[in-house]
Amino acid sequence: MLYQKPKGTRDIYGKELKRIEAVCNAARSFFVRNGYQEIRTPAFEMADLFIRSIGEHTDIVEKENYTFKAGKRVYMLRPEGTASVLRAIIENKIPLPRRFLYIEPMYRKERPQKGRYREFIQIGIELIGEDDPIYDAEMIEQGKRFLESVGASGFTIEVNSIGCPKCRSLYKKALKDFLRAKTNVLCSNCTVRLDKNFLRIFDCKEQKCQEIYDTAPKITDNLCANCTQHYATVKKFLAEFSIEFTENKKLVRGLDYYTRTVFEFKHQLLGARDTILAGGRYDLLMEELGGVNAPALGWAMGVDCVILSLPDEQPPLVQRKRFFIATIGEGLITETVELRNTIQKNDHVCIMGNPKDSVKRQLKKANRLQVDYTILYGEDEAKAKVCSMKDMESGEQKQVALKDFASFVKTI
Repeated sequence: MLYQKPKGTRDIYGKELKRIEAVCNAARSFFVRNGYQEIRTPAFEMADLFIRSIGEHTDIVEKENYTFKAGKRVYMLRPEGTASVLRAIIENKIPLPRRFLYIEPMYRKERPQKGRYREFIQIGIELIGEDDPIYDAEMIEQGKRFLESVGASGFTIEVNSIGCPKCRSLYKKALKDFLRAKTNVLCSNCTVRLDKNFLRIFDCKEQKCQEIYDTAPKITDNLCANCTQHYATVKKFLAEFSIEFTENKKLVRGLDYYTRTVFEFKHQLLGARDTILAGGRYDLLMEELGGVNAPALGWAMGVDCVILSLPDEQPPLVQRKRFFIATIGEGLITETVELRNTIQKNDHVCIMGNPKDSVKRQLKKANRLQVDYTILYGEDEAKAKVCSMKDMESGEQKQVALKDFASFVKTI
């Protein structure tokens, strides 16, 4: 029987894995410098945590989740990171304000497509306990600077405000009044969403619906005085951070705990699903999950989408050379280990051959492993206190004195 990987998953190795690790390592370095502390949470949680945080009437909960039962408890594989981070803050009584970074696999049973898998790595940052508009702008600016640091370009930034529950209550009435005579034209999904989760109608991809929503009242034009001021201040700080952005009045988040600022980074290379990074403010979620009433904001990006938006040579990979040491004779293991350790201390790769094997067999193995250099070390080399080295690309061979070997490796 031939076993195959599950649909929507993949085996990652070689250059693809190196690029993923390069982006993740760059994120750790960048966000630690900006005051974030990495956090790791369980790959599965109580299902109710995600139902409460993502929303019962969302595609993720209704169609895309991986749920399983153990005894009387129902669990869900983690489809996003925010709920788990907030649960960890509440459960561990972590003092606020706090900045957290997560780099973890997520699981969604959505239709696989370019850059979209059912198991994927997501990078996210969460800032809990800060409500000033400067942090909304700073978080957008940090996303831009990070993407640029790994070689991304050509992306655009869209920003909007969805106000507070007070704004949305009045806006919902205005929107329903506008759509009352048009509900027979809307798609079935929008008809359901209008009652259960009305802001999500703006996410609809149906052209007939979008043409109607183009002329519908917008939430940004129906903000209360406080939310209007908050949004104006966010835009002011974005200008001071020299961030170019577009106001997209149809950009929304369909859940009640989201408040005020929402934003997305988009790239045309990704096609119809062109979002690289998405985030916003969710000031009501901490209390919704049983914690204190604390403001919060964050964003997340899929690593695969980021990589698709980069040139092939980006992010720059660590160029480690690969060595193979063919040892002739078991009595020379100590010296061989010293050569290996010198190579590895200089952050290169070194594989030792089996001294029980013939030289011919060891050299065949070096070829199969596609190393950059093969080192030959036997009795003759030991007596002369040298090692014989072959550049596998050029074919050049030379002897290097053991006393000069460490210096030689540093120059490669």
